Amino acid sequence: MKKKLLSIHHFVVSVILITKGLDKIQHHHSFIGWTILLLGIIILSYFIYLKLSKKSHSTLDLIIHLFEGIALFLTSYVYFQEGKSLLPYVSLIAGIGFFIATIIHLKGHKEKLKN
Repeated sequence: MKKKLLSIHHFVVSVILITKGLDKIQHHHSFIGWTILLLGIIILSYFIYLKLSKKSHSTLDLIIHLFEGIALFLTSYVYFQEGKSLLPYVSLIAGIGFFIATIIHLKGHKEKLKN
């Protein structure tokens, strides 16, 4: 059940990022739009990889969590620029959560390498 929830969150984040990236590109914010879109596509590709391979990869998990954190910080910035009231804080908290997950994952990965 835990792995299924983890893969679903990758899908949800990727859909949000892809739609927000496309929206920013259409509103002539090319750099940030393409960055968010590209990160969303990478995360969606990882979700598809997880579904097809039926296994996770520790290093890829670490990189994807890092990408999700960066992308959500960028999305939070965009929401602040648009004057949204609650969405910037939700995406900011989610981005912080992904960075915390990255740090925890990195510590666990280092411990596995030591053993």
